Amino acid sequence: MDNHEKYLTNYSAFENLFWESCRTVMVTQDENFSLAGLTDNRGSEYKVYVPTDKKYNHLGINLYFRPQKNGRWSEAVPLDTNIIETPEDLLEYEKGFLI
Repeated sequence: MDNHEKYLTNYSAFENLFWESCRTVMVTQDENFSLAGLTDNRGSEYKVYVPTDKKYNHLGINLYFRPQKNGRWSEAVPLDTNIIETPEDLLEYEKGFLI
Protein backbone atom coordinates (compact mmCIF):
# COMPACT_ATOMS: atom_id res chain seq x y z
CA MET A 1 0.00 0.00 0.00
CA ASP A 2 1.49 3.37 -0.97
CA ASN A 3 1.11 6.49 1.16
CA HIS A 4 -1.81 7.81 -0.89
CA GLU A 5 -3.83 4.66 -0.26
CA LYS A 6 -3.01 4.78 3.44
CA TYR A 7 -4.85 8.09 3.77
CA LEU A 8 -7.79 6.88 1.69
CA THR A 9 -8.29 3.65 3.62
CA ASN A 10 -7.25 4.55 7.18
CA TYR A 11 -9.48 7.24 8.68
CA SER A 12 -7.24 7.78 11.71
CA ALA A 13 -4.19 8.39 9.48
CA PHE A 14 -6.25 10.76 7.33
CA GLU A 15 -7.63 12.63 10.35
CA ASN A 16 -4.13 13.13 11.80
CA LEU A 17 -2.86 14.44 8.47
CA PHE A 18 -5.91 16.70 8.13
CA TRP A 19 -5.40 18.35 11.52
CA GLU A 20 -1.68 18.70 10.88
CA SER A 21 -2.51 20.44 7.59
CA CYS A 22 -4.78 22.90 9.40
CA ARG A 23 -1.94 24.23 11.52
CA THR A 24 -1.16 27.91 11.04
CA VAL A 25 2.21 29.53 11.55
CA MET A 26 1.94 33.30 11.86
CA VAL A 27 4.66 35.18 10.00
CA THR A 28 5.17 38.68 8.70
CA GLN A 29 4.37 39.56 5.09
CA ASP A 30 8.10 39.68 4.25
CA GLU A 31 8.70 36.29 5.89
CA ASN A 32 5.76 34.81 3.99
CA PHE A 33 7.21 36.14 0.71
CA SER A 34 10.58 34.56 1.55
CA LEU A 35 8.93 31.25 2.48
CA ALA A 36 7.00 31.22 -0.80
CA GLY A 37 10.29 31.53 -2.68
CA LEU A 38 11.45 28.18 -1.31
CA THR A 39 9.10 26.31 -3.65
CA ASP A 40 8.21 26.89 -7.28
CA ASN A 41 5.06 25.60 -8.92
CA ARG A 42 5.07 27.97 -11.88
CA GLY A 43 5.47 26.03 -15.08
CA SER A 44 5.33 22.31 -15.68
CA GLU A 45 7.59 21.16 -12.83
CA TYR A 46 7.11 21.46 -9.08
CA LYS A 47 10.37 22.39 -7.34
CA VAL A 48 11.26 22.33 -3.65
CA TYR A 49 14.42 24.22 -2.72
CA VAL A 50 14.30 23.57 1.04
CA PRO A 51 12.31 20.77 2.77
CA THR A 52 9.24 21.95 4.68
CA ASP A 53 10.64 21.07 8.11
CA LYS A 54 13.76 23.21 7.57
CA LYS A 55 12.27 26.31 5.89
CA TYR A 56 12.01 28.46 9.00
CA ASN A 57 15.49 27.54 10.16
CA HIS A 58 16.88 28.18 6.66
CA LEU A 59 15.47 31.72 6.69
CA GLY A 60 16.31 32.42 10.34
CA ILE A 61 12.66 32.80 11.32
CA ASN A 62 12.27 32.22 15.05
CA LEU A 63 9.30 30.10 16.07
CA TYR A 64 7.30 30.77 19.25
CA PHE A 65 4.45 29.11 21.11
CA ARG A 66 2.00 30.15 23.77
CA PRO A 67 2.39 27.99 26.91
CA GLN A 68 -1.34 28.40 27.51
CA LYS A 69 -3.17 27.70 24.27
CA ASN A 70 -5.50 30.67 24.74
CA GLY A 71 -2.84 32.89 26.29
CA ARG A 72 -1.59 36.17 24.90
CA TRP A 73 1.06 36.25 22.19
CA SER A 74 2.96 38.73 24.37
CA GLU A 75 3.51 35.75 26.72
CA ALA A 76 4.84 33.51 23.91
CA VAL A 77 8.21 31.83 24.38
CA PRO A 78 10.66 30.69 21.70
CA LEU A 79 10.83 27.07 20.68
CA ASP A 80 14.13 25.28 21.27
CA THR A 81 14.53 24.82 17.52
CA ASN A 82 13.44 26.43 14.27
CA ILE A 83 12.83 22.98 12.79
CA ILE A 84 9.07 22.66 12.32
CA GLU A 85 7.39 19.32 13.02
CA THR A 86 6.36 17.88 9.64
CA PRO A 87 4.71 14.56 8.71
CA GLU A 88 7.36 12.10 7.51
CA ASP A 89 5.22 11.17 4.49
CA LEU A 90 5.30 14.78 3.29
CA LEU A 91 9.08 14.97 3.67
CA GLU A 92 9.46 11.71 1.76
CA TYR A 93 7.16 12.99 -0.99
CA GLU A 94 9.13 16.24 -1.27
CA LYS A 95 12.37 14.37 -1.88
CA GLY A 96 11.23 13.71 -5.44
CA PHE A 97 11.08 17.48 -6.09
CA LEU A 98 14.15 18.73 -4.20
CA ILE A 99 16.51 20.83 -6.29
